[in-house]
Amino acid sequence: MANNKSKSSNSIFKVIVIVILCAAAVGVGGYLAYRAHVKKMVEAIEVETFYDGVSVNNVPLGGLTPDEAAEELNTNINSLISEKSVSLINGEQVYTIKYGDIGAEYDIEETLREAYDYGRVGTVKERYKIVSDLKTNPKDFEAKFTYDSEAVRERLLKIAEELNQEPVNSTMKRENGRFVITDEKSGYEMDVETTLTELTGLIDNMEEGSVEITGRETEPEVTRQDNEKATSLIGTYYTTFTGSETLGRNINLKVGCENINGTMLAPGETFSMNEALGPQTYANGYRNAAVIVNGKIEDGLAGGVCQVTTTLYNAVILSELNVVERSNHSLAVAYVPLGQDAAVAGDYKDLKFQNNTEYPIYIEAYLSGNKLVTNIYGYEEHSSGREIKFENVVDSIIPKPAEKITEDPEKPKDYREVTYHGKQGKKVSTYKVVYENGKEVSREFFSSSVYRATPDEVTVGTGENTEETKSPEENGAKEAIPPEGSADGTENEVNANESGTVFGG
Repeated sequence: MANNKSKSSNSIFKVIVIVILCAAAVGVGGYLAYRAHVKKMVEAIEVETFYDGVSVNNVPLGGLTPDEAAEELNTNINSLISEKSVSLINGEQVYTIKYGDIGAEYDIEETLREAYDYGRVGTVKERYKIVSDLKTNPKDFEAKFTYDSEAVRERLLKIAEELNQEPVNSTMKRENGRFVITDEKSGYEMDVETTLTELTGLIDNMEEGSVEITGRETEPEVTRQDNEKATSLIGTYYTTFTGSETLGRNINLKVGCENINGTMLAPGETFSMNEALGPQTYANGYRNAAVIVNGKIEDGLAGGVCQVTTTLYNAVILSELNVVERSNHSLAVAYVPLGQDAAVAGDYKDLKFQNNTEYPIYIEAYLSGNKLVTNIYGYEEHSSGREIKFENVVDSIIPKPAEKITEDPEKPKDYREVTYHGKQGKKVSTYKVVYENGKEVSREFFSSSVYRATPDEVTVGTGENTEETKSPEENGAKEAIPPEGSADGTENEVNANESGTVFGG
């Protein structure tokens, strides 16, 4: 019995040892297999190239380094897109815009970074699963398409500059007593915004194709028909002058007339005399002549242009056009009634009037003999029995200021000479009177004018009496300026600054 028990115990021991040895063997083998599997996973995910199954815009990148992938994409998508183009059609004209010229490209840098990082975040097991799944479920990344929208707009604006045409108004010119009228021309304006919207619709979808340029005809402000209706004489006025055509003042009258003659004003347009006369310089043909400087007549450049201005002003008010700006002279002038003169000076006195009719007006100005004539042609909207007159009323007289005395130590104490006769000032109201078939139908206030008073200028002696006192006439004194009364019509309105510098005229 004892031997049997001993044999049984040995057998059990051997079995236990075998089981233990087998378990050990299995554990070692499993560990080794696990290590091999982990190594395989690490080797699969720890690579410096794109994973197989990754693509950008359907371009496979597996096995490529980032630099190689960038080169591949530039070759396969960016180079191809830059060669695409769209066209703008305008009749037979075709304008081609290449995608490359507007900076069109795919933003591959950001997309490549995103594609490269795919499967590189997480545990080894998580990453390996992502990489393994790429074999059956490839991952494609879409690169963003971009272009310079401002470059597209600038291209369209340049095309618009080429295509756009300003409408041309019908013109009229009076020659040999008759009007010569030209035809008008329509213009063209490209609709940049509508064309741009249609064009970017193609580019946004990376398509090639063409777009019809959208635009519209633009109409001129003045047509032949308008001008043909504007040939009636609606206002005329003339003033007179004396002297030869070589006299400085008369040269200025001629230059002034030439500068305004043939001017056309469209409906609603405003005329400026200063702008029409241009800079009053020798280079522009103006010469020295008598001008009003601070209430006195002196020699200055462009003397006489105020007579052109005044003559035109009277034709304007007889035409019943809208006077926007008018200033009277500081002194009364002789070539028109009080209250009906108009002065220009520097940039502070101007004659402006507006064409308040529905048709163009045409200004004619010329010298004829000793007359300065201005005519305004337009559409006569009034009846033939209508007549306009202007009446001027002196509201008050402005007394002369105290005489201005200059002391002369070279003259004896009892010497006295009036070197300049001052003038009384006047306040004048002008009324517009309308007649129909010889009967007065309205009378209304039209404008006011104030003519300044100027003092007598007197020279008195302050020296010693060395001989019998003589009168100024006996001493040979002469009056430089005529006595009290209107100026002789030779002056132009000018002001001076404190140092005496003359401004315009």
